[in-house]
Amino acid sequence: MKRREKRACAWEDDGRTIVNMNVEGMPGYRRELDGQAVYRAPEQERKKEQLSPRETRMILLASMKWAFLFSAGFSLILVLFVLFCIKVWFA
Repeated sequence: MKRREKRACAWEDDGRTIVNMNVEGMPGYRRELDGQAVYRAPEQERKKEQLSPRETRMILLASMKWAFLFSAGFSLILVLFVLFCIKVWFA
């Protein structure tokens, strides 16, 4: 049986803090680190893409179609359940 070779990690730590875990009440809390939080400016602001009116209409119509499909499915199930209750269960 072959042993697997250890591979080098594909990622490197860039030193950024995603979430500050120095929270009051936690076992490792240190008050002196609260004031030292260094906030870095965002690397680059992404441009917010605006949808064209045509794209907005397409998204709106697609969501309305799916909403109608789901509501029609639930309505059909409810009607079939009521018919089952009337014709079979309570007969």
